[in-house]
Amino acid sequence: MFGINMRIEYDGFGVALRPLSKADLPVLVEHFNSMKIHYYTQGLFAQTLENETEWYEKKRKEETSCLWGIVPDGSEVAVGITEIHGINTHGSCETGFIIWDTSWWDKGVATRSHLGRTLFASDYLNRLTIRSSARVENGGSVNALTRVGYVKTGVEPRTYFRAGRFLDTQLFCWLNPERIGILFPEGLPSQYEDGVQKAQVALTKARQVVSFP
Repeated sequence: MFGINMRIEYDGFGVALRPLSKADLPVLVEHFNSMKIHYYTQGLFAQTLENETEWYEKKRKEETSCLWGIVPDGSEVAVGITEIHGINTHGSCETGFIIWDTSWWDKGVATRSHLGRTLFASDYLNRLTIRSSARVENGGSVNALTRVGYVKTGVEPRTYFRAGRFLDTQLFCWLNPERIGILFPEGLPSQYEDGVQKAQVALTKARQVVSFP
């Protein structure tokens, strides 16, 4: 399924999350033919319009996922996608994110997208936890996740082979700060306290800056 329209705006800059359309696919194909993009993804080969059309149709019918195109102010087209999947898993879910247009890296697009996605998972899907991952060397993705309260839960070693060497994958979890009593009736472990505090700040901010046009 595709996510409903959201807008996340603060400090004079906004990002729209909107349903992906077939009209977005040629842009996606263009950028997913770059090794710079695939370096941190699970993919390795170029995509065609036929491949992405099949993927689009699969996502359109998938009842346990929710996917958005990311359109920042100043762009006429989607520059990436973000997704919630595994929604039927014991009050949890998983998330994914990619900006395929590298000219939009390090401009606050990821943080705003994460705020909108996190708000939807918490306040509309009633998720207690959100899991995600990023290559250890992908500092931009790691920072964007931890900024909204994801905590590191482990490292999966040597998961991908790129440019002649193996890369590790870092695992993260966002704990819903308003469900801690349910998740940890015995008390929150100290190693999660900082992340939960950041998660509460992020959730509070999201409720202020996310709108539904």
